[in-house]
This record gives sequence, structure tokens and C-alpha cells, in this order.
Amino acid sequence: MLNVILLFLMVGFFTTFLAAVLASVFKKQLAFQARVHKYFGETLMPHKEDPLKEKKGGRLKELFSVYWDKGTKVLNKRLSLNERKKLDMLLRDAGYPFKSPIDFRLFQIVLSAGISLPIFFLILPLAENKLLVWVMIFTLAMLGFRLPIFFLGKKRTARIKAINTAMPDYFDTVNLLLEAGMGLDLALTEVSKKIKGPLADEFLQTLEEMKLGKSRREAFYDLRRRVPSDSFQSIITALIQADQLGIGMAKVLGNLTIRIREQRREAAREQAMKAPVKMLFPMVFFIFPSLFIVILGPLVIYLVTKGLGG
Repeated sequence: MLNVILLFLMVGFFTTFLAAVLASVFKKQLAFQARVHKYFGETLMPHKEDPLKEKKGGRLKELFSVYWDKGTKVLNKRLSLNERKKLDMLLRDAGYPFKSPIDFRLFQIVLSAGISLPIFFLILPLAENKLLVWVMIFTLAMLGFRLPIFFLGKKRTARIKAINTAMPDYFDTVNLLLEAGMGLDLALTEVSKKIKGPLADEFLQTLEEMKLGKSRREAFYDLRRRVPSDSFQSIITALIQADQLGIGMAKVLGNLTIRIREQRREAAREQAMKAPVKMLFPMVFFIFPSLFIVILGPLVIYLVTKGLGG
């Protein structure tokens, strides 16, 4: 059992160490590319280096792309329609960090094999307890297969939080443009171009669908289905009803932004009320024992060494 724990710690240490090294090496380049993409909307091509290195990198990329395409073709034949729909919903809620459900499933398989196969080839032939190693291989394979799904869950939570945070300012700005006499579609377009984020991206996609022939009602229904946020879905429902009934959008958005800010204040109060309960267990198990040792420790030592009589 101790060997298994040491092996897990070793794998985690080397993975973290490799990630830290890569992040440190490419930190400046990544920061530069992020700034260029933020201010200019495109990334600059890096300076040309050694042609031999470029050829090697190009060959590796070509080989990787060839085998990746072969894998996607194989999975495209074997992946069922229901599984594609489930994976597409997960990717949609997370903001599509992968191109398609086929690519995501192939990444799961590659990650699972990359974690488990080294143990199969390196440790299993030398191990005395084969059953324990097989259990380890199976566990790591399942872990590698499930980690991307956990990643999508984290991305989904972060995306919903970013959308809920951006909603008040976004709809306030849209409301100001509507009161200035601008139409709803044009106001959404202008605000989405100025304010970057997942909320603006979703509205830009909705406006593109409207340009391709969808009605505003259908496009807003699709938008509400794409974003898994209760407060955002209630706002889109109110906008759809206002559009059907012919109510002024400026008045509706003004009331909605007030309600959004009230909901955020109530959520902050709720989190503040939960803080003492969440602090109880760390205080009981970590803070109070340390305080008791510091305060009562000298008294206990004194009683043990000299007794009650002094």
C-alpha cells in the first residue's frame, strides 16, 4: 500500500513539476500573445528561427494531425447519436473548449491511455503483486477518462459566474443606448463589441443567427437554452415576452437590471451568512487544538514534572 501511495505522489509531483517548467518557459510568450489578442483581435506570428527546428516541429504537427484525423474518423463511426448529444450539451455549457464531441472523446481516450500505459509497460513486468498493479492501471485509466469531464464542469461553473457578473453592466449599457433612441439589435451589437466576455459572445452568436434568417424570438429561445444560468434565462424570458406583447424594451431592461443587482446583493448576503458555518469545522479541528496546546501545554508540562504539590 505504501508503494502505491508513493507512486501516486511521484506521478503527481512530476506532472506538477513539468507543468510549472512549461509555464515558466513560455510565460512571457503566452502573456504577449494574450495582450496582442486582447487589443488587436489576432495573434502575431513568432519570429522565424532555425529552419531545421521549424521542419521538425512542422513534421511533428503533421504527424499529430494525421493520426488525430484518423482517430476522429474511427470514433465518428462508433460514437452513437445519444452520446454525441450528451457531449455536445456538456461542451455547450462549458463554452466549447473543444471543437466537437468527437475531439473531446478522442482527448479522453488519449489522456487515459497516456496515464495508464506507462505503468503497464514499465511497472507491471517488474512488479511482484500483479493484481495491485492492474488495479492501479485501471484506476489511472478511469481517472484520465473522467478528468476532462471534471474540467468541463469547472469551465461551466466559471462561465456561469462570468455571465452573472457581467449582466448588470451589460444590460445597463444596452438600456442607455435604447433610451438614446437606438434599436435593440443595434444596441446589443455595439455593447457586445465593446464589452468582451462569454455574455457578449453569446449575444453576438444570437445576432449572427438572426442575420441568417432566424426570428428574434427563435434566436432568444436558442440563447436561453445555451446558457445554463437561471437569472440569465429569466431575463431572456422577460425579453421574449416583452417583444411578443410590444412593451418598450428600455423600461423592461431598466426593471431587469434593478432586479439583477438585488439578486446579487441577496446572494452576497447568503454567502456571508454561510461563512460562520463553514468556518466551524476548520476552527474545531485545526485552530482550537493549536490554541489549547499553546495555552495549556506549559501547564501540563509543569504538572507532569513537578506534580500538584509544586
